[in-house]
Amino acid sequence: MQAKPVQKTIGDVTFEDRFAHLHDDTPEALEWQWARDRAAQAAAQASPNYRAVHDRVLALSSGGSPFTPRRAGGLWFGHVTVDGDTVLRASETPRGEGRAIISTSALAEAAGGGEAAMMWVEPSPDGRFVALAWARDGDMSGDWAVFETATGRRIRDIPALSYTGARPGWLPDESGFWLDGRTDEGLHRLRFVPVAEGTAERPDVVLPETLVEAKHSGLTPHVSPDGRRAVVVTEPHEHIALVHLDLETLTATPFLPGDWDGECDGSWIDAETYVARVNDGAPRGRVVAIPVSSSADRSTWREVIPAGEGFIGWAGVVGKRLYVGDLVDVSLRVRIFDLDGQLVETLPLDNPGSSPSMMIERCVRPNDVLIFTHSTFTRAAVLFSHDPETGQLQQHGEPSHQLDDVVAEQRFATSRDGTRIPYFIVRKKTLPGDRPQPVLVHAYGGFNISMLPTFPTNFVPFIEAGGIFVQASLRGGAEYGKAWHDAGRLENKQNTFDDLGAVAEALIAEGVSTPEQMAFMGASNGGLLAGIAIVQQPHLWRAVVPGVPIFDIMEMLPLTAATAGVRAIMYEDYGDTTVPEVAQSVIRWSPYHNIADGVAYPAVYQLFGEKDVGCMPFHGRKFTARLDEADIGGRPIHLRVWRDTGHGVADPAKSAVWNGEWLAFVMDQLGMQAAGAGA
Repeated sequence: MQAKPVQKTIGDVTFEDRFAHLHDDTPEALEWQWARDRAAQAAAQASPNYRAVHDRVLALSSGGSPFTPRRAGGLWFGHVTVDGDTVLRASETPRGEGRAIISTSALAEAAGGGEAAMMWVEPSPDGRFVALAWARDGDMSGDWAVFETATGRRIRDIPALSYTGARPGWLPDESGFWLDGRTDEGLHRLRFVPVAEGTAERPDVVLPETLVEAKHSGLTPHVSPDGRRAVVVTEPHEHIALVHLDLETLTATPFLPGDWDGECDGSWIDAETYVARVNDGAPRGRVVAIPVSSSADRSTWREVIPAGEGFIGWAGVVGKRLYVGDLVDVSLRVRIFDLDGQLVETLPLDNPGSSPSMMIERCVRPNDVLIFTHSTFTRAAVLFSHDPETGQLQQHGEPSHQLDDVVAEQRFATSRDGTRIPYFIVRKKTLPGDRPQPVLVHAYGGFNISMLPTFPTNFVPFIEAGGIFVQASLRGGAEYGKAWHDAGRLENKQNTFDDLGAVAEALIAEGVSTPEQMAFMGASNGGLLAGIAIVQQPHLWRAVVPGVPIFDIMEMLPLTAATAGVRAIMYEDYGDTTVPEVAQSVIRWSPYHNIADGVAYPAVYQLFGEKDVGCMPFHGRKFTARLDEADIGGRPIHLRVWRDTGHGVADPAKSAVWNGEWLAFVMDQLGMQAAGAGA
């Protein structure tokens, strides 16, 4: 693709964009994109490793949904996959046959075809109804539908305005719920959805910018036990209780003090008191009881659990117990307290480990038992429940997969500014330790999301072939609390990139691997990180896989209403480049703008979803064309764009192809042979 340079000015920064003509979905740009996609797919699937890797990933993907079931009215509501069709059902036990309510095939058929995927499930307090968030053909926005549990009757459909991560706030009498959306001007708007027959409509509540800034992606109303008020909390990456909403007068007022700087979220103790984990002024976090009538006055708060050695990530009340999840040495600890803050017990969980479901939820949702999954690097996720009345911790079923001959070890690297950066090495016990081995590093480093010990489904074929899997916890995540997040975002974003380089250099210095034997893979924000690995650290990596990345940070997304929710999320970590000082900072590290001529770049395999509203394929087109132009190394540079797909894939069959292709590519580049390849 020939360059067609143009000059652009964003913020107050003027720069050259050599492939601006690939930014829009023109016929020329799309023809070139799909030609590169066909070449990438053909190359990956021609690999002698592909079939063996694909089949192993497919077998490992049979562990079920990452979402935990919800229990209400004595019923368990959850997803179950039967013969490739995902079914929402209500059962008396987590694994019971129960009552089928709706399936993905039925959702797709009613919508006129395509592929449907289920996301969030929110049953009403006594289980009479269930609200389901679902998406079609990779759409990131998704819609909500409400079903009657007993009959499976579809009662309401609520089209989503944009991707927000917000959930419904059900009223205690199950008459309906409140759900967040946006006005045409981009303001948050809480809408009441009547569900029970005869329930009256209620006016929308539009929240001004002085209460909820547009940058906050979505809101979830936490409704009080008496249904008179709600605490409205931001979603999905930072949880901040911004608004107190009187549900009788529909008056919205600030919930927190005006100088608040941190997270605050939890659940109701009673109709007058909200208990929350907070980290404003306490980077490790603490738990406080907040009288709602005086919530903006800190002096009325009561400390329930003080800051300790762990970093509190979530807390909430179930029954008459307070559950607190915190991280100690990048591993999950779950403690149970009474409502006065006295420790009752610490759950006996394997470490290093984490809760995949809680990594998604990031808070305790309404339930009558605590339900969560727990996983380690060597054991797939297992469903647990803890009954607050009996104190019984129950494991539901056995792990779908276990790696008995694999061991995990935690190490630390030292970043440029002296900060210790934790990472885990996962390898076969029998792997020789006296010579460098192929290494695949995985990291994220952003948006207050922690990279915790969990079963490495998509990386197991690499480990079984004799490679070493490395998972690093970089600044920008939440592994060490609010300060860790703040140290890796906005003007501090370069710290994240330095942390990755420090981990790679430590692996080399310790003789674990060499640059010719090392690869990096990251997705979403980790895909941006992969772009940085290519551009800032080409000397450290033999191959790099950016999954659903963004590369042009100066023009991340079109400035349209459809992208407002995702842009709001991105602005939290990258900043708004229409602001001059932000543009001046971002231009120094934006991957696309820092590709240099005459550099031998690593081998590259990029992954995009055609319908990804957040990480659009134009990033890959521009980045690929500029790499083609600048590279002198001659290693393959591939661009793979999946049709009718959004921000990744969930279906096990598609996931096996998605992950099988890039992993086979990496193993080829590192000179590895997958177990069973060529058999």
